[in-house]
Amino acid sequence: MKKHFFYISLFVVLLYSSCINMEEKVKPPTPVETSIDINKVIVLLPEAKGIDLVNANCMTCHSLRYIEMQPDMSKKGWDKIVKKMVKMYGAPISDTLVVNQIVDYLVTIKGK
Repeated sequence: MKKHFFYISLFVVLLYSSCINMEEKVKPPTPVETSIDINKVIVLLPEAKGIDLVNANCMTCHSLRYIEMQPDMSKKGWDKIVKKMVKMYGAPISDTLVVNQIVDYLVTIKGK
């Protein structure tokens, strides 16, 4: 009987000590930042003829991320979008040649 009591006591002591060690090892989760500072998001569009015109004209109103998020479109679709930016939103592109070069660039990187 004394032998059983000894083993049961030993088991309880070991179980208790392992629980104490577990409590010490378990740490609360580290808080995670849930917001994104848009100024930290860096988007680089592919190098191709016309990238300088996109950077100079499109970024005056929106980030390159806006272009990156767009679906692939035909030349007609990109032409419609760029002309809408000029007419409806006042994008500062007055030269038709520049508009066409921007459209060509967009078709090169995101065309169908």
